[in-house]
Amino acid sequence: MRFPAEARRDVHVRYTRPSCMGGFAVFTVDFAPLPEGRLGFEFVNPLGPEDIDAECAQAVSDGVLLWLIGAGPRNVYFDGGLLPAAKEVAAGVPVRPDAGPGLIALRAVLRDSRLHPIDSLPWTHARAGWRAADKTWLGAEATGDPMDLAP
Repeated sequence: MRFPAEARRDVHVRYTRPSCMGGFAVFTVDFAPLPEGRLGFEFVNPLGPEDIDAECAQAVSDGVLLWLIGAGPRNVYFDGGLLPAAKEVAAGVPVRPDAGPGLIALRAVLRDSRLHPIDSLPWTHARAGWRAADKTWLGAEATGDPMDLAP
């Protein structure tokens, strides 16, 4: 069995942290099963550097993958050691237990992003990527998220 079974479109995430460290990530991402029965995780970023820089885009990808393998929200501050290699995921990595049975077979496509010249940081985008994946599988329970409605 592959995960996910169906596509989830237009998942909007707004993640801001007002503090001395700042932190700003606002983006929309689509999630879809990989075609042709393939396993693995693909992250597609068709946006340019004026929308999101390469380091922040990679952090979104890492955050989504961390959610898929079962990392909790407190484990998103990481040095990369938690992530499985692309070859491992393509060979078949189980999705987190609370998402149901299956092996990861996901394509995530970044559709829109806003960049803040000072506060768009990789750690914020990793946390937001984790939230996007979590929000996707919470479904209706995630609508009206107060963080998405914040100014």
